[in-house]
Amino acid sequence: MNKAQNELQKALKYLDFGRLEQGEQCLTQAIEAADSAGDSTTYIRAAVCYGDLLWQTEKYEEAERWLQLALGRYVSLQLDTDVLDLEVSRAQTLLAQMAKG
Repeated sequence: MNKAQNELQKALKYLDFGRLEQGEQCLTQAIEAADSAGDSTTYIRAAVCYGDLLWQTEKYEEAERWLQLALGRYVSLQLDTDVLDLEVSRAQTLLAQMAKG
């Protein structure tokens, strides 16, 4: 497991325990590490998770930005949809809710 994946796992654990600040820090570190390492799958997972967290905390503009970045990378790289189905579906759902709102 690389640094990006480790940071994403830590973030998810923090978020499970309601430790939003620590979870957010780990997510941004995971995104940066994944971007540096060229790990697009982890980048997309972390960016969607971060966008979801921002949406849940009513930071809609930032949430939209991260969700769009994740979907943009997904589309541009034509990644295996089976691997990222859940993340892509969540990003699309949140963006649709923002568009209605």
